[in-house]
Amino acid sequence: MTSPMPTRPPAQWIARYFVDPPNPADLQAAQLKMVVGGGGAVIGLLLLVVADGGGSFLGFVMLVAGVIAGVKGWNAKNAYDAAYALAVPRPTDTEIDQLLATDSFSIMNRALPQLGLTADDLVKPRGVSRPGGVGFDDIAAETGLQSNLGGQGDNQLVVWGPAFPCRSAIGDDGRMRYSRYDFMVICPTHYLLAIYRCELDLFSGQLQSEQTHEYHYQDVVAVRTASVPLYQGGISLTPRPSQVAAYARYDTVRQMQIIVSSSDRTAITLRVSSAADVTVDSHDALDFPQVLERVRATLREKKGGVHDPKEDLI
Repeated sequence: MTSPMPTRPPAQWIARYFVDPPNPADLQAAQLKMVVGGGGAVIGLLLLVVADGGGSFLGFVMLVAGVIAGVKGWNAKNAYDAAYALAVPRPTDTEIDQLLATDSFSIMNRALPQLGLTADDLVKPRGVSRPGGVGFDDIAAETGLQSNLGGQGDNQLVVWGPAFPCRSAIGDDGRMRYSRYDFMVICPTHYLLAIYRCELDLFSGQLQSEQTHEYHYQDVVAVRTASVPLYQGGISLTPRPSQVAAYARYDTVRQMQIIVSSSDRTAITLRVSSAADVTVDSHDALDFPQVLERVRATLREKKGGVHDPKEDLI
């Protein structure tokens, strides 16, 4: 395992994005118990001092009840303070996106060495003029980060989505974010489709389950998206507690699949949605349609035979 990011915020701070701060009403209730208990204990103590007979017994009862209530309130306040410290201050949506983008830079930068390739080995289809996939500059534009990598990732195509099991939260912008991500970096070369896969632990920045695949273009049967039931095959998604009800409608994951003639396939989950959402073409950016376009265009060119490499460089 390796860390794609040499310095990053503490894992505890990142984890706060996926938990809820305690309810302020709990603090108010705890403080009320402390006040009532303290007042009852004081009155009970006074009765014990100045009263006798039945008054003393009542004072003793009020003293004990006041102490018990006060201790319960004190314990409840301590529990609230501990829960608050675990949840606040919390990252914003933008801060989580910038963290993910920084890790994406490093993952894309790592893909070529792991595949034994250089930027000169990569090609892009002649029929697609706009930037392909999500490159370094695309990620930088989305997050405000600056790329100083000289465009070396221009022909790398990267997609990502949740790696299960994971924790999840819906941001203020309505987008889901996850504690673990699966990355696929697709590197079209002159003669084959090279793929680098890894899982990112967002809390620690550690990469796990690194894989490389190489498919000859003639062996690639299809590149497609598919919908799979969310809770099938042990898939587990833990939402932010306050959002459990909102997650009830999500029952489907969207996958990108690269299928080869040997029936082998490389699949990655792009996003979590509902079955109703995937029945229409929403043009959701998280489906990475530009990546599909690029890969399919490359396959159309390459399946017709191997071109002179110079023809592929544009």
